[in-house]
Amino acid sequence: MPTVTEVSTDAPRRSFGFTWRVFAVTAALVGVVVAVALIVASESVRRASDRSARRGLEQSADLVAQFLAGRERSLAGGARVFVQGPYFRTLVSERRRDDILDQTFEAAAQLESQWVFITDGRGVLLAKSDEPGATGDDMSGVPLIAGALRGRVTTGFGVSRDSLLFQAVAVPVEIPGGASIGVLVATKLVDSLLAHDVKVATASDLVFFVRDLAGGVHLAASTLGSDAALQAAVRELAIRPPGAATAARTPDVRLHDVDYLVQRTSLTTAGGDVVGGFVVLRSRDAERAGLADVRRSIELAGAFGLCLTLLLAYAAARRVVRPVRTLASAVRRAADGDYALTIRTEVSGSAAGAEVDELADAVDALLADLRDKEALIAMTAGASPFTHASEQVTPATQARPMRRRRLVGEHRPVDDAIASIGSGTGIIIAPGELLANRYRIERLLGSGGIGMVYQAIDRSLGETVAIKVLRPEVLANEPAAFERVKDELRIARRITHRNVVRTHDIGESNGFPFFTMEFVDGTSLADVIQARGAMPPSAVIAIAKQLLRALAAAHAQQVVHGDLKPQNLLIGSNGVLKVTDFGVARLVRDPRRRAPGHDVSDVSTGRVLGATLGTPEYMAPEQLIGGEATISSDIYASGIVIHECLTGVTPYRADTPMAFFQHKLAGSPTTESAATRAAKSPLHVTDARYSGSLERLISRMTAPEPGARASSATELLQAFMVLS
Repeated sequence: MPTVTEVSTDAPRRSFGFTWRVFAVTAALVGVVVAVALIVASESVRRASDRSARRGLEQSADLVAQFLAGRERSLAGGARVFVQGPYFRTLVSERRRDDILDQTFEAAAQLESQWVFITDGRGVLLAKSDEPGATGDDMSGVPLIAGALRGRVTTGFGVSRDSLLFQAVAVPVEIPGGASIGVLVATKLVDSLLAHDVKVATASDLVFFVRDLAGGVHLAASTLGSDAALQAAVRELAIRPPGAATAARTPDVRLHDVDYLVQRTSLTTAGGDVVGGFVVLRSRDAERAGLADVRRSIELAGAFGLCLTLLLAYAAARRVVRPVRTLASAVRRAADGDYALTIRTEVSGSAAGAEVDELADAVDALLADLRDKEALIAMTAGASPFTHASEQVTPATQARPMRRRRLVGEHRPVDDAIASIGSGTGIIIAPGELLANRYRIERLLGSGGIGMVYQAIDRSLGETVAIKVLRPEVLANEPAAFERVKDELRIARRITHRNVVRTHDIGESNGFPFFTMEFVDGTSLADVIQARGAMPPSAVIAIAKQLLRALAAAHAQQVVHGDLKPQNLLIGSNGVLKVTDFGVARLVRDPRRRAPGHDVSDVSTGRVLGATLGTPEYMAPEQLIGGEATISSDIYASGIVIHECLTGVTPYRADTPMAFFQHKLAGSPTTESAATRAAKSPLHVTDARYSGSLERLISRMTAPEPGARASSATELLQAFMVLS
């Protein structure tokens, strides 16, 4: 077994380990939370950058379409102006081919077009700038030409030589007020120069592609070059399933070790046939680079927050462990027998929170209870080992032998012996004899006005119990008294508390009732007072708290004792005070209560007589004049008991019983006579820690008027706990 020094030496090591365990758990939790927060934040940044890139991609595709539409409108506007010249219309109407060829050269120059060709009113080719010898071809079936022949400007995309993508505008040549006499078609190539111009405006890469008649895909223009990897990627992107929309978002691609977000748009002829399209590419990494600073800031903030949180977690762990260490130290000191500790103030408001405060309160309550027990154990040292109940072996009993019928035989039934006992005869059962064929008598514990109390062994359960056998004369005046004994004890059995002697069972042996109860190994408070006299306030407060706990439990069950006195208060060898005889005192004091055929005045007389013959020193004034026992009268009796513990005597003294009654019933303190005041034993607490407060509490408990007393045992218990 380790010594106290060894325990104290090991304690810091265990506490230090606990600190680190708390820190490790806290740090792990915080680390997980911060890591999850960083992951979520990083993912949010990534998603935000992707959404930004998608929006930029869509905007770039719209800008490309607007750029192409603007170039188309510019080309159409210039062509309409050109065809309105009178000389030009005359040449077309007269089909003067050589002059018309010159006009195609002039129109191409003015419109900055790659080539221009002109047809007549039937769609037959008249001249073409890039092919001077071309003429006579019927082009009326081409949707671009057909639309212009019907009098409207027609636009569209076309493909030349399998890889050239161009924009075309067809403008009708009309005589004012007449029908169309021809068509002028102007074209512009979609080349890499255009693609780079668009890239500058959109900040996105651009690839134009065309489809040949065989379904092949060819690059027309690009801002990314024209290597095989790009051609393969564009070829894959250009494939769209049947029924797909004209503009569709395609999957991302990776080119030259760069991840791109892409969007494809188809380009069609004037008749709606898809001849190619363009793909807008936006670098995912470039988009994320713009948010990289934000992400780095989040990561740095998270790392700083994690370090700061770990430091705070360590500090908090130490603050949490400090009160736990204090509690552990208190428990170790208590284990060594040092109960003079109060740790609530040391841990109050600590980082451990209300739970540790509650634990500290519980430990303080435990230590206070241990101090109370220690004080009571010290008080009982030297007192006579009277073991149970309110029955004491009186001096008269000790001086002369009790008349008894001794029964021979260790297991001889005693029912016949009890049957032979008459009024005024002691009920004596020899050790070793059986009662009710169940309880083996061990020894006589005490004798009094109610009956005899024995220590016995319950053979059915193998437990030690105390048995009280009621005297025949107690119930002789009332045939139904035994039933009332059962009723009262049934009520008393509802009280379950460590400071109350538990009633186990009720029985009858040959017409004489007895009941079994918890056996208490210790001594009565009366013996302690007789042996010690006045007690120190600390021990008295310990007695008061346990007594009031018992009363609070009983009163909560609406059970009143009615005859509290030191003989009814037992102090066990473990320092626990127990109250006995709940449910019996009222029956003994008034055996004719509610008996049929008795006059009310007779009952009152019986009460006064019973109280006087009992223990009038502890009775409340209202009980002495025939009143019922109440919660208030129990509080009064408790105050008298506590007064006796402090002074060694009860408050009132008199030479004769009549003088005693006169003094006690004289009235309230404000109206009592000088003789009454002189008859009262003074209450003066010399210990400055308790002087005044303790005196006022006892005065509240023993006030002559019930309304002036404390209202409940629970209220008084709280007051005594403040004193301790």
